[in-house]
Amino acid sequence: MTLTMHIGEFKARFSEVVEMIKNGVTVKVIKGKSGELVGYFGKTLEPQKPAKRTLGFFKEQGVTINQEDLYWSDQELEEFGL
Repeated sequence: MTLTMHIGEFKARFSEVVEMIKNGVTVKVIKGKSGELVGYFGKTLEPQKPAKRTLGFFKEQGVTINQEDLYWSDQELEEFGL
């Protein structure tokens, strides 16, 4: 079960929140009116695995991109208008 709390409520009820976490509850802490995420607090939180990224279109076209291809000289950048 995931419980959402504003940061002020989280701080005010900290001792109670610690007991809830011990009992298996995950707490999502947000701040402000926008609901900006501060963090998740819980007993069995798994770190997120980075998503494997693929080249998509280029992979199907037989194009290979090397890291060296991603760097441009100052002259090339000027030609691009950057």
